[in-house]
Amino acid sequence: NARISPNNHTLDTGHVPKKKVVLRIEDNKEKLKERMCLSEHPFGTVKWYNGAHYLLCKGKEKASAELGLSFLAYNITRAINMIGTKALIAAM
Repeated sequence: NARISPNNHTLDTGHVPKKKVVLRIEDNKEKLKERMCLSEHPFGTVKWYNGAHYLLCKGKEKASAELGLSFLAYNITRAINMIGTKALIAAM
């Protein structure tokens, strides 16, 4: 008796093995801390820099494309700030 909302935001399958999820998190606390230090900060920085406080697209492919465009814009802006517009155009 699964329930899916029109926008695919919620999924209710009736029974979810919550203990397994908790155990996986408990077993990997060090990995979670490491991941948070390495990857979460750059993603948050780039999203906030571009004025996006959350992802607008739903789905793995669309969200990946949205993040890719955000990182591209961020990197181009950084390159312009570091070497200047004329040097960047000359390098292309």
